[in-house]
Order: sequence, then structure tokens, then C-alpha cells
Amino acid sequence: MKAKKYIEIFAREAEDLLQRLRQGILEMEEQGLTADRVHDLLRHAHTLKGSARMLDLETLGLVAHRTEGLFKELEAGERSLDPQLTDLLLLATDALEALIAQAHSGGGIDVNVEAVLAGLESGVLPNRDEESGTFDEPRKPEEPGKTEKDSVRTSVEKLDQLVNLLGELLIIRRMMEERSQQMGQIQKQMDQFLRRLKMAENYRKMKGILDDFGRLNLSFERDVMALNYLSEDLHVQAMELRMLPLATITGDLSRMARDLAREQSKKVRLSIRGDEVEFDRMMLEAVRPMLLHMLRNAVDHGIEEPEDRLRQNKPEIGVINLTARYEAGFVRLDLQDDGRGIDPQTIRETALKKKLISEDEANNLSDDDAIYLILRPGFSTRDFITDVSGRGVGMNVVKEMMDRVKGNLVIHSKPGQGTEMTLTLPLTMVVVTALVIECEDERYAIPLHYVAEILRVSEKEILTEGGREVIRVRGTTLPLISLREILGLPQKQAIRVGGRVTALMLRFREQQMACLVTKSMGTQDLVAKGMGKQLKSVRFFSGATILGDGSPALILSIPDLFQTGLSGQTTRLRQEFETSRIEAKRGKILVVDDSITTRTMEKNILETQGYDVTVAISGHDALDKLAGTRFDLIVSDVEMPGMNGFELTEKIKSMENTQDIPVIIVTSLASDNDRRKGIEVGAQAYIVKGSFDQGTLLETVETLIG
Repeated sequence: MKAKKYIEIFAREAEDLLQRLRQGILEMEEQGLTADRVHDLLRHAHTLKGSARMLDLETLGLVAHRTEGLFKELEAGERSLDPQLTDLLLLATDALEALIAQAHSGGGIDVNVEAVLAGLESGVLPNRDEESGTFDEPRKPEEPGKTEKDSVRTSVEKLDQLVNLLGELLIIRRMMEERSQQMGQIQKQMDQFLRRLKMAENYRKMKGILDDFGRLNLSFERDVMALNYLSEDLHVQAMELRMLPLATITGDLSRMARDLAREQSKKVRLSIRGDEVEFDRMMLEAVRPMLLHMLRNAVDHGIEEPEDRLRQNKPEIGVINLTARYEAGFVRLDLQDDGRGIDPQTIRETALKKKLISEDEANNLSDDDAIYLILRPGFSTRDFITDVSGRGVGMNVVKEMMDRVKGNLVIHSKPGQGTEMTLTLPLTMVVVTALVIECEDERYAIPLHYVAEILRVSEKEILTEGGREVIRVRGTTLPLISLREILGLPQKQAIRVGGRVTALMLRFREQQMACLVTKSMGTQDLVAKGMGKQLKSVRFFSGATILGDGSPALILSIPDLFQTGLSGQTTRLRQEFETSRIEAKRGKILVVDDSITTRTMEKNILETQGYDVTVAISGHDALDKLAGTRFDLIVSDVEMPGMNGFELTEKIKSMENTQDIPVIIVTSLASDNDRRKGIEVGAQAYIVKGSFDQGTLLETVETLIG
């Protein structure tokens, strides 16, 4: 009798798989049979079969195996899809559901399994009198599955701590609400008083209000800090309620490895260390099928028969080590065997034979990259199909689950010596520690374990190799990609001449590349949300989140970025630097005019010719801008409120840091006295608006600054 905790986990997983199977079968009937659709169904049935056999649910596993076989025949084109076959597949899901309920509840059940198996074997729907027409629900006094499947066990002490923390949190929240009301009242007083501030005697009263506001603000900051500490403590305590040790799912792995080895006349010893390492329950459910498929792969493909091992001077018993440990805020799982290893050339030839890659791809793949072909859907080195392998779904399940949980998988193998697979996983699927970045005024989040380093890259560090731009970091050559170009974002900020750009050194599996972004904004612990059914197929994003300031952000899919970035797409960063240098040579111009029409027209004329233009609406505004920025030329009107153009020009020419800047006066004042006044105050050119045309302005500008 299996432990109830394992059955609980299995029942939750099986419910999801059955739902996907039924939905997929109906979609296949309505929309037609496609390779991707039938392969997904094949994979779901394969996972259900493996999980059932792990718990010694032989009848359930046999029905799942026969169902999987029917999907394989559909995939291979050996059987066509018709209404009778659809009915048979749906009947199989009904049988699986009844068997799962029976395993979960322990109640009785009335299912003619033999008739269902015979129908799945022949592909013909059983007669109604053979299979009794219906599947009765498990006979039980209550339905524990509905009341317990979403529950966890915890100690009374932890629940008391959680309740106390929640009570304190409510108190702090009410205090903050009160503080907020007080601040609102003070703000209202300040707003009313500012209207009368012209009277000097009101200064004392205003100072008192500001002092009150300062004291309140200090109290509010203390309250916010207390809330932060409390919410962090509450979060940790709540997460502990959801944490389960790895031992929850590894208890039967040794038995599964032993039984599979006996079926294949092999001798295997599985050693598990670190099974006390804890995961969030949802993450643990995702890890379970990954470990299941990896372990089956190690026994079936990795460990040799005893005779072969002895001929290679290896111990007769093959050893598989599963090790779990915490590492830099994540969990690392290592599954290592001392078997035959993976031959990259065999992998290439098999993938080529199954048309998973082209000849050019096969020739260009390094040995390290070729190993990862085992993760492709449909890949298998078996020429025949067994109930263990040959269907090309096992390691593909691992890849898809890793992408789903935002983890990383690294494979090392030496032919004849063995294979090591390393999984790096977050502790939970709910909270993601991420680096928040900005790209063209849009913010995104990247799971932190994909980020190796944040780089500041100058123009001289950009090299070209093999037709694409790269950089070198401590002897390692990294291809450059642009997040802006991959996502199709419009460029809003030009590269500054002589400046540096921000690049993230990303790692996925054993590959690395540098990704250009606008800037890095630090790390945050974020609550990850799904994209929803409507957006689940959107490329380059694996989820969404809410940042600390309340704004939404998308979580980038690093596997998708690597797939696109390493496929040959390159940056044009050197070209962008050169363009910025050319544009910078055109000069920076300050246009001063109180008329929005005039200054907008002049700005557009000058920017069309590549000049960098800033506008000012008055003489005082112009002086403020001159205080913070160096300009090559000033174009100014004369008649403006406050300080006129003559006074502005005279002021500019009197200041040491601006006296050498050329000034062009563009005005409607056309008298000789006005022209003479412009020359006297130091203007280099005087253009009358009545005879103004853009050619005159541009010729004058080019004469003065080129």
C-alpha cells in the first residue's frame, strides 16, 4: 500500500494530465490531426503511465500504456482518426479517471478493464454489453480527494505564528491608513495657505505646518519599515507551510530503478543524498516527472548489461547518484551515472535520420551542443518501441518542464565513462528572484540564475568574428544580441558618443551570450503570474509580474532569447556608434522663441539636417538650459516676455563659459536700428522673419558651425 502523500501528489498530477488528454482529443477531432497535437497527447499519456508504475498501479499503467500506443500509431500514420477512434480514446480517459479515483479513495469500482484494453489493442470500440456501458464512481462514504487535494499538514505552532503575524499586519495597516488621512489633512492646509503666502507674516505659520508635516513623514517612514519587516516575516512563514522535502517524491525512485533494471537484466544501485532539501509544493510536482524521466533514461540508455560492464573493467553493478543541495538561493539537482555515456556522433546521425536536423546543422554542431539533441521531441536512439523507451518523449518532457519553471539544465557526458545532468531550479514557482531591466522605456524581468554578470561595453571592445559582433570577457568570446531588435521595439534613445552601453552576460545550459539593454534597475523578489490562455504561445515571454512600484512587467523567456540570438542574428552596434558620432558633429543648437509655431518649425528644419535641437520658451529658460548643457549655436527671437532677445544675447556674450557661442537672431523687427542693435549686443547673424526661408537659416547655421 503506497503512502497517502504519494497518492495525493499523483492524483493532482493525473487530474491535470487527464484534462489535457480530453481537451486535446476533442480539439483533434474538431481541428484535425497535426504532428504537434498528437505528440503532446502522446507525451501526456507517457507521463501518466510512468507515474502510475512508480506507485505500482499496474492496471492504471497498462491502460495508459495502451492509450499511448494508440497515439503512437496515429503519429506514425499507421492509423487514421475517425469518430469511432475518438470515442475509444475518450472511453480510455474515462477508464483512467475511474482507476485514478479508485487508487485515490480506496473505494470499490466496476470497470471492465479487460474490454477497454482489448479495444485499445484492436482500435475498435468494445460492444456495450462487453464493457457494461458505464463506469461507476468509486464507492465511498465521502470524497476525500475534493477536500484534501489542496490541503497541507502543518503544526499548530506554525499556524499560531501565522495568525499572530496576520493580526500584527492588520494593526500596522490601520496605522498606515490613519497616517495617510493625517497627511491628507496637512496637505490640504498647505494648499490653502500657499494662496496667501505673499504676506510675510504668514511665513511663521507655514514653517509650523512644514515642521508638523516633517514629523508625520518620519513616523510614516517608521511604520512603512515595520510593515516591510512584518510582511517579509509573514511571507517566510507562509512559504514554510507550502514546503515539502525532496524525500516526498524520491521514496519510490530506488524501487523503480530496481524494477526497471530487473526487467532489463541489469544491476543498478541508486544513491540519493540531500533528500531533506525542501521545495515549494508546486515546484516539487514539476520536479517529479523530470526526475522520473531522467532516471528511466539513465537506467535504460546509460547503464550497460553486467557482461558489458565487466568487459570494460567496470563493477558489475551500475551506480546512479542523485544529489540535491542549496546553491546561491536555488536548488541544484545532480543525476550522475557511470554508464556508457552519450556519443555525440551517434546523436547527430540519429537526429539526421529522424529528420530532426539538416545536414548543415549536423556538421556545424559541436559535440557539446549535439548532446542536447536528446531533448528534441521525437528523438530516440531506439529502433524499436518498448514500454520504457523508443517514443521520443522522455527527455523532451524534462526540457518542457525546465522551461516552464524557469530552470536550467546542463548535460555533461563522456562516452564510456558516464553522464551527469544538472538541474538548477528556483525554490518556488510563485516567487522569482529577478533582475529588472529597462529596454527603450519598457521594463522587463529576467530570472536571476540566468544572469552571470552585468557589463558596460565601450565601442573599442566590440569585435567582429564570423560576420557578427562579439565581445570578449576574460578570454571568453560572447556573441552580442540586442533585446530591442529581437522584441521589435522602436529606438528611442541614441547611443552617446564615447559612452558605454549596458549588456547582460546571460547563460543557458552551457552557452553564454551578451544581451544589450538600456539599463539595469536592480533585483527584486517578484510574484510570477501566468500569461493566460490567450498569450501562452507568445514568444520571448514566460510570464508576467507586478514590480515594487505597482507597474506591470513581462518575464523574459531566456530559452527563446538563446534560440533566436544564437541562430545568426547579430547587432549593428559599431554602426550605431558611428552614426552617433556623425550626428554629434552636426552640433547642438538652442532655439529660443515664445511662439510655439516658430520654435517648432525651426526645430524641425534643423533636426531634419541632423542637428541636435533643444528649445526654450523665454530668455530666462534659455539661461537655465545653458547652465547645464554646452551648445554650439543659439537661435533666438527678440520680442519675448521678461528678457528680450537683445538682452539675452548681451547676457550670453558677457558670461565666460558662453561668450564664444554664435547667436543668430530671427525676428520680425526689420529696421536698421534693430539690425544695428543686434550687432552691438554680439549676434553673428540677423534674419528677418518676413523674408525668412529655411534655406537662409540652414546656410547661416552651416556657415557658423558647419
